[in-house]
This record gives sequence, C-alpha cells and structure tokens, in this order.
Amino acid sequence: MNRNVALLGLTLFTFSCVRQQNSASRLSPVFDSPVFDSQVKNAVRLGDGDLEIQALRKRLMDNPLDTAVRRRLAAKYDSAGYPDLALEHLRIAFEHDPKNLSLGLDLAAALRDQGLQTQAAQILSSSLTSATPNPSDWSSAAILTDTLVSLTAGEVLHRKALSLAPGNFNFANNLAYNLICQKRATEAEQLLKNLLRSKPTHETARNNLASLYATQLNQPEEALLHWKAISGPAAAHNNLAVAYMDQGKWPEAKRELEQALTLRFQFPEALQNLQLVAARTGGTVELNLDRDKKQSGLSKLAKVFRQAFITDEDETMKSKYWKHTRSRP
Repeated sequence: MNRNVALLGLTLFTFSCVRQQNSASRLSPVFDSPVFDSQVKNAVRLGDGDLEIQALRKRLMDNPLDTAVRRRLAAKYDSAGYPDLALEHLRIAFEHDPKNLSLGLDLAAALRDQGLQTQAAQILSSSLTSATPNPSDWSSAAILTDTLVSLTAGEVLHRKALSLAPGNFNFANNLAYNLICQKRATEAEQLLKNLLRSKPTHETARNNLASLYATQLNQPEEALLHWKAISGPAAAHNNLAVAYMDQGKWPEAKRELEQALTLRFQFPEALQNLQLVAARTGGTVELNLDRDKKQSGLSKLAKVFRQAFITDEDETMKSKYWKHTRSRP
C-alpha cells in the first residue's frame, strides 16, 4: 500500500518546525549530571557481575557502530533500573543509524519516559518522515503520538495500523483505548464488542470494556459481568468499587467493597481500598454483616472492619483495580 501523504501531513503538523533537524545530534545534553554519573558507576558494578552485560560491553568495544548490540545493552540497563544510561545508548545508536525507524521509536519512547517531551517529538517526527512504517511501527508511533501530540492525531495512526492489519486484535484494542481517552464511549464500546466476539480471550480488551461500562457508559452490571469473566466475582466488585472511588461515589464504593470482602476475606487490595473509603467518610466504615450468617464469617468480617479504621488518609496509598490498558503492538 502506498504511503498516505495526507495522513502524514495531518499527523505531523505540529512537528513542522523541527523537520529541518536531520539527526539526533541536536538533542540537548542531559547526561552530564550527578545522577547520570551515579548510574554509570552502578551500571559498571552491575556489569561486573552480569555475564550477558559483560559480553555485550566487550562486543561494543570491538565494534562501537554495532547498533543492535547497543540496543540490547540499553534494554538490559533499562530493565536493571538505569534508564538514563539506557537512554544514552539509544541516543548514540540513533546517531549512527538515523533511518532505523524501530530504533527511532524506541528512543522517542525513552525520551518521553524521562520527561523530555520536546526531544521525543523531534525524534518521532524525523523517524516517521524518513522511513516507510509497517503496521507494527504505525501502532507504536500512534501510542507515542497519543501522548506527545494529541489523541486525535494518534487516532489517525491507530486507524492506519489497523487498516494495514485488520485482523490484529491488539491494534483494535489500542484504537478503542484512544477513543476511550477521547470520551467517545459508544464508538469504543462497539469496537471492543466486535473484538471480543472474534477473540473472547483477549483480557486487555475485556478489561477496557468493563472499565468503560463502569465509568463513561454507567452500566455497572455489564462491567461486573466482564470483570467476573477475567478474575472472578470478588475482584470484579473490587474493580467496580475503585471505579466509583475515582468518581467520588463513596457509598457505592463501600457497598462494592463490602461485597468483595464477603466473597473473599483475605483480599489485600480490597482492604486497602476500604481504608481509603474510611478516610473519605470520617474514618470509619460500617459493614453490612447480614449476608453472612455463619459465625466464622462474622468473625472474619469483624477483623476486616477493625482494619478499616484509620485516623488520617495515607497519601501514599493508591486505589487498586485494572485501568484502561493498551496492548503492545
């Protein structure tokens, strides 16, 4: 399929002022810092004890222009918790191979993750204008565009990826995610329902549809049905509770957490969420014990009740349930 010039023009309009920058060498230096120096020292120590990193470093010393090895080393450092060092390796690799679209997308994602939005947008723009993306590249670029440019520009690329690979369920899910973020609930619902008819086991899409029913479409019973299909009744009620918490519907959230804890007494996520509800409703939560007539059940729920008392909200606590989720390309 020929490249769609109009599509590129729309998607990359906001990048027009940086297209003249032909290489990543224009990136401003961000690696001359105590944090980076510390990461380098720690990474050296890591390499001393990691045979794979040792081997990659040796191969890179023998051939500094081997971008494939440099990318593998970057991935190892990133997974080990040294993102600045991983980013530097990706930047150097891209300087040597600026027409490598996959590499450019990896670099743009790394820059974005480090909060360098402008530089990430530059790399994304130059990468897309210097190569012919395949469907997976379009999908990766679409995800980056969602966050670096706009959701509407990202939607164009999601649709491009899906048009080139109409049977790819992950691409369909990612387009639906984009539509959810744009508050276009009806379109997203139809897309996810069609996807699940073809692939009922696609848990990410089912979770997104459940979340959509719990929030924008206000159909909690439908949300519960889909969440139950993924992880069972207790988790489903916990998920719906957090959807209510996100909307400030504290009585509704308490009711769902009560149901979750009735179904599963040892449920740390629901207990944590119950503590958050307690903090928002004056420090206590009254649980309805009528549904559990067994003494053993009552005692267990009483223990849950005691754990729900707190005096101050812990600002570090986060409500827990599955959020809307993208798929990997």
